[in-house]
Amino acid sequence: MSRFRTEGETIVVSLSLEEKTFLSDVVPMLVSLPPDDPAARRLSPPVYLADPESNEEWWRLMGPELREAKRYDRHVFTRITTDEGETVLTDAEADAVLRVLNEARLVLGVRLGIEVEDDYDALDPQQTWILDYFAFLQEELMTELTRRWDDE
Repeated sequence: MSRFRTEGETIVVSLSLEEKTFLSDVVPMLVSLPPDDPAARRLSPPVYLADPESNEEWWRLMGPELREAKRYDRHVFTRITTDEGETVLTDAEADAVLRVLNEARLVLGVRLGIEVEDDYDALDPQQTWILDYFAFLQEELMTELTRRWDDE
């Protein structure tokens, strides 16, 4: 059974209490990253690799807007972990959930030392299940969103 279903123009999220408890650690993990942490740097890669000055200017101009967008995304994600019962999302909010799940996967990938595909294959199964669970949630939500778009 999928954790995501369409009702009218919305996506309904149905997570178990155990899943909500587990996922409730995601946003605190993301917001607690110090700027010099390799995982934080993975979430803010350089825009201009060969031009540090242009990169710095881009981040100066766009950084505040990007940080505000991430705050919104994380607020939506927190809602699905704290709401009692099901959570109803707009398409924009569903996209926010996808972005937070992706950020979590990126941070965990850095923490687990994944740089290339072979690194993932070398992990202990107890480590890979977390990454796989986030990927599974992303896939379920994308499948539901795609199905809705195909039906329109």
